[in-house]
Amino acid sequence: MNMERFSKLWWASILLSSVVTGGGTFVSLTLFTTLPVETVIKASVTLILVGDIALALMMEALSPTRVRVGPGESRHRNELPREPGTVVADFEDRRGKILIRGERWRARLADGCNEMLPAGTTVRVVEREGLTLVVKAVEQE
Repeated sequence: MNMERFSKLWWASILLSSVVTGGGTFVSLTLFTTLPVETVIKASVTLILVGDIALALMMEALSPTRVRVGPGESRHRNELPREPGTVVADFEDRRGKILIRGERWRARLADGCNEMLPAGTTVRVVEREGLTLVVKAVEQE
C-alpha cells in the first residue's frame, strides 16, 4: 500500500470516528437528557477530541513499522538493514518472524537456503520485498 493511499485511509478513519462519536453523543444527550444545547455541543466536541486522540494512539501502537529519525539525521535512511536479526519463532513453510533493531518483521528464507531456522537462530537480511525481509542463517555466509 503506498503512503498516499494510507494517509487518505487514516484521515477517513479519523473522520468516521469523529462523526460517529460526536453524532452519537449529540443524539443520545438530546434524546435522553434535558441538558441545554450548549452543554450537549460541548460534551460532543470533548468526546470527539478524546476519541480522535485515542484512535491515533491505537493506530500508532498497531502500525507495522516505525520511522525513527535520530539526532543529526535529516531524513529516514532507506537502505536494507544488514545487521543481524534473531528468529522469534520457528519458521514454518519457509516463513516466519524475526526481531531486528527491536522490531518484529515478517521474513522468508532466501532461495537456496534449505535449513530449518528454530527460534533464537541469528540471521542476516539479504534482501527486502516490501515489508518482508529475505534472510539467511549467519553460518551460510
